Amino acid sequence: MMIVTMCAVAGCVTQPKAGASLYQRIGGLPMLSRIANQTLDIVSKDPQTSRSFEGVKMKTLKESLTNFLCVKTGGDCVYEGETMKKSHADAKITTAEFERMVDVMRERMDVNGVGTKEKNELLRILAPMKRDVVTD
Repeated sequence: MMIVTMCAVAGCVTQPKAGASLYQRIGGLPMLSRIANQTLDIVSKDPQTSRSFEGVKMKTLKESLTNFLCVKTGGDCVYEGETMKKSHADAKITTAEFERMVDVMRERMDVNGVGTKEKNELLRILAPMKRDVVTD
């Protein structure tokens, strides 16, 4: 009883159950939304990557990226965007721009307390998309 009371007062964090999806382990929609929003806020203003976001409706892009990450991690969201290849076909994204976005996303996961295992698992899921995004 003492532990339950201490947890209620201190706000103990519960660990996801074994066998939980990456979506659950990473923190669900709130965490994926935070990571997507923070990443896009940074790269859309970064001189190395900002040109790729000119004329883009950021609110829509943030929602789309959040839903994309949700689906890729095993959440029950619906992603209605284009394929990575089609959505980036005319953007002329360079390797440097792609790597900068990955670096920022990795940093945002670290800052928001995403575990190393979960961070690496998500990055492994996203890595093959480089060939569909980069055109240089």
